[in-house]
Order: sequence, then C-alpha cells, then structure tokens
Amino acid sequence: MIKKELKNATFEYDEEKKSFVIEGQNGQSIELNKTYAFAFMRFVVRMAQRNWLRGKKMLDKKADDMLLSEDIDHPDQMKMF
Repeated sequence: MIKKELKNATFEYDEEKKSFVIEGQNGQSIELNKTYAFAFMRFVVRMAQRNWLRGKKMLDKKADDMLLSEDIDHPDQMKMF
C-alpha cells in the first residue's frame, strides 16, 4: 500500500485491490478502480502540462521577437529542433 498524507487530503493506492482512494479532510472519500485511476492521472498530467505551457507561450513570443532582431551572430543558433 502506498499512502501520501497532505494537509487537506490523503491519497492511497492499494496494490492488492488495484484501487486508488482520495480522502478529504472532512472524511469524504472516493475510490477509483485502476481504469479510472489511470484516466484521472492522465487528466491531472494534461492539466499540469496545459498550465505549464500557458506560461511558456510568452517566452516563445519573446524568442520569436529575438529571431527578428539583426543582432544575431549566426541565425542557425536560434533554431530549435
């Protein structure tokens, strides 16, 4: 059994039953089987990537502005592969 206790919630994974339990501080809990636990994990990762990339878009715009500048020593140095 894997258990992670936080301030307001507890996450628990039971390897024998292949279930994932999320319990709130007020005693409410939800149990997910392995299929739904995997779907929840994918959802969380997708939201984390979305939020991380949202802040990154501004950096990409600044990089594009740099490409237009004439101060670049060698244009190939600015290409991202």
